[in-house]
Amino acid sequence: MLVVAGFATAWWLLAPGASNGASAATVQAGVGGAASATSDPAAGSPQSGPVSEYQAMSGKDPNDLASYFKPGDPEPTGAELIEALQHAGVRTGIGAFNPPGTSPPLAGLAVPDDFRLPLGYARHHQVTDQGVPIEPILVFSPGFILRDAQGRPIAMPANGVVPPELAPPGLPLRPVVIPSP
Repeated sequence: MLVVAGFATAWWLLAPGASNGASAATVQAGVGGAASATSDPAAGSPQSGPVSEYQAMSGKDPNDLASYFKPGDPEPTGAELIEALQHAGVRTGIGAFNPPGTSPPLAGLAVPDDFRLPLGYARHHQVTDQGVPIEPILVFSPGFILRDAQGRPIAMPANGVVPPELAPPGLPLRPVVIPSP
């Protein structure tokens, strides 16, 4: 088992194309960085022989940079790293930022700073593409489920913005004005 600062680690792997419970193997990395695989007798698929820690941790995900660089490879140059990032779909440089207009501000109900929000509601702060702050709007907290008087869940908007009919009692129903560009 891999012991790092007093912690031991083991990974559970499934063979490619296997469903849950089939072809499971335990990979335990040794202190020297080597790893070995042992088969799970209940799974019915023998898997033996040394397995590198890289093989145990990396998958076939093309977006994983570990698919392009392996331990022991020479350190990549800046150009090689940028090429691998671009191949994996990662935007770099100024391209790392969304272009203007990609995510327009959400319209919603204004939430005064002194209004105490009940459980399940939150303030959503936004800015325009030009950096002008917009008054916060009322949104539902992530994972919150609003229920009616009978305890049934109420359908909530996909964007999380609270419509006027679901606003908490006492909140003044005033829409936020989004500045024009």
